Amino acid sequence: MKLQVAMDLLTVEDALELAGQVAEYVDIIELGTPLIKAAGLSAVTAIKAAHPDKIVFADMKTMDAGELEADIAFKAGADLVTILGTADDSTIAGGVKAAKAHNKGIVVDLIGVADKVTRAKEVRALGAKFVEMHAGLDEQAQPGYDLRGLLRAGEEARVPFSVAGGVNLSTIEAVQRAGADVAVAGGAIYGAADPALAAKELRAAII
Repeated sequence: MKLQVAMDLLTVEDALELAGQVAEYVDIIELGTPLIKAAGLSAVTAIKAAHPDKIVFADMKTMDAGELEADIAFKAGADLVTILGTADDSTIAGGVKAAKAHNKGIVVDLIGVADKVTRAKEVRALGAKFVEMHAGLDEQAQPGYDLRGLLRAGEEARVPFSVAGGVNLSTIEAVQRAGADVAVAGGAIYGAADPALAAKELRAAII
């Protein structure tokens, strides 16, 4: 299972600093949507230049113009780009077309999708590299939120998937047991007093 750090920061400088601290422990460096909106795709270029050996993930959350937006992100240095699972099939297919042209990948983010299992199978058939079983920050803040719903959906869908939404030291074993290909840790790393140590401990917990 790969470890992905989600950097929900707002400046290129902060992102470069965090990436430098944790790069040796993670496989995928994700530039969160707030970072891309605040700093632009130059942030993607900067991270890829600093860490050319890492998979750079641009969390675009594209909802329309899939081929165009994916193409822009791939040209900026992204290896993986997200399109929302609630987008039209043609939007996802367009993103996949751009990914094939660049020999890169589209990840379909299932945030806000009620039937994640069915949609996961559909978008995989459209050419998604993998799907992201994702609960956003707002959903996680709701009373009673539980990561287990995402894990059950991943197990049932039987397609390559990542899990994002409450991955930390206490849950990462369950994420791996569910068969996830990628564990996405955001606040557990960037919110830690020592992000490098947090990333190292998560890496060590992966069998």
